[in-house]
Order: sequence, then structure tokens, then C-alpha cells
Amino acid sequence: MTTRDRVLEEMGRFRAALPELQKQHAGKWVVFRGGRVESFHDTEDEAYRSGMQTFGREGGQVIAQVKSEDPRPLTAGVVFGIVSYPA
Repeated sequence: MTTRDRVLEEMGRFRAALPELQKQHAGKWVVFRGGRVESFHDTEDEAYRSGMQTFGREGGQVIAQVKSEDPRPLTAGVVFGIVSYPA
């Protein structure tokens, strides 16, 4: 399994855990691996440093903020590449 595959799989696990994480840790940054939170942090930089120190560049960990995902409605123009979605 490639690192990319591990990260994608871990993102799915993180999204599944998000509703529970939001109850007590909303706004925190996490290092998430193996289907669980490895550590909580106040900033993205702290979480990144911790994740790299613990697992390295190819560790397959996810570093993300505990917050609800804002769904973006897609129009046919975006889907078919006629217009781009603003960043």
C-alpha cells in the first residue's frame, strides 16, 4: 500500500470520527493515525511537527483540524471543467 493510499484510508476514518471529536475537541488540530487520535494541538504547525517527529514523511498520518466540513455545491460547469471553483 502506498503512502497516498494510507492517507486516503486514514482520511475516511478521520471523517467517520469527526462527529465525536467535535463534541469535546472542536477547533483543535490532531495527528490521526490507525483510526485514532495520536495527539491534540492548538495550532497546525504544532500538529505537523508532532506528526513528522513521530511518524515521518511516509507515515500515512493525517493532520487536520477538528471542524465540520463545509460542503461545496457543484454546478455542471465546475463538474465538467467549464469554470473553476474559486479557492
